[in-house]
Amino acid sequence: MSPSEFMQVCTRGDVATLRDCLSADPGLVSTRDEGGRTGLHLAVRHPEAAHFLLSHGADPNARENGDNVTPLHLAAAHGLLESVRILLDAGADVHGRGDLHEGDVIGWAAGTRNQPVIDLLLERGARHHVFSAMALGDPDLVRRVVADDPAALRRRRSRFENGQTPVHAAFAPADGIGFLCGKPDHDLLALLIELGADVDAADDRGRTPLTIAMLRGDHVATRMLVAAGAAVDRADADAEVNDIAPQLSTLSDSVSRAEPMFTVRDVPGTVRWYQALGFTCTDAYEDDGAVTFARLVFGRCSFAISPGGARPSGVSLWVFTSRIDEIYRLVRARQWHAARSELSGEPGGLECRFDEDLYTPFYGGRQFSLRDPNGLSLIFYQPEPE
Repeated sequence: MSPSEFMQVCTRGDVATLRDCLSADPGLVSTRDEGGRTGLHLAVRHPEAAHFLLSHGADPNARENGDNVTPLHLAAAHGLLESVRILLDAGADVHGRGDLHEGDVIGWAAGTRNQPVIDLLLERGARHHVFSAMALGDPDLVRRVVADDPAALRRRRSRFENGQTPVHAAFAPADGIGFLCGKPDHDLLALLIELGADVDAADDRGRTPLTIAMLRGDHVATRMLVAAGAAVDRADADAEVNDIAPQLSTLSDSVSRAEPMFTVRDVPGTVRWYQALGFTCTDAYEDDGAVTFARLVFGRCSFAISPGGARPSGVSLWVFTSRIDEIYRLVRARQWHAARSELSGEPGGLECRFDEDLYTPFYGGRQFSLRDPNGLSLIFYQPEPE
């Protein structure tokens, strides 16, 4: 049996076939797929299969290549109590520190709020951190974590979450990573302020919680942070916002094209499929060895794909421009005006939400993005000069 066929058997949890496989080739128990996953990673949904693999030498602490997680991270994240117990009994590290999202096993478990799994992890020696406590939405637990370790208020999330502080994460958890921190919760924000969290601490992109609240149009968080003494960016507060639409209109000639992006489950596979139809892949970018972006062109038809879904359901519109700083400055000024108007009780006019502040992505250039009322992500992007 080939390694790929063995992996399929592990995914199905077919113990009888696993027994035949390992009798013929015991080394299969350590084989890995393209993502660095072992058969045990794939078998965690099937406790009997997981137990069988462990009894035949599977490593309970093997790390895969994506998020650098062990089978225990996955079992905990999916609330698989019996598999969690089997893995712990076999010597799995209950802490699991070192995953790329820096959530530890307890953080991955807290995201699904499966209390029996969490209780078992705690019984075996795991300890909550501030983000796992926040993910559970338990203010008393947050208080206890901070009382035990006041430095918890200074803990940071990983680079994938832009190094958010607990204050950022309380009301604006990084998109797509909410399973490690929970949903926006203004009561948690109030608690963190009460406990003495730094309301001006910036994330890895230099954005304070007040900046994020303003950009996202979160007037509740804006009021709370201003009341707590958060420093206001004077460049935003003093910006001229009268007649912003005509000012933005003068920048329209800087836009060269708009290009949609679709999320797909398998970027390399999708690229190959379209190439077989005569499409050309004009750009492809990798992050940590995984293809994370590709552009496909057929004549004047051009679109981009990235990982994130089983089918193209998350649509974004990319607007390419050579004057991104000017567009960004005006849109940001208008957003601050809306926040300031809300604070003073005056009509604020246009409402929008920044998904991403202006930054330099790993593939170069500069970009920021907005979310339109329909959920469409509108991304302004200035490529690197040719």
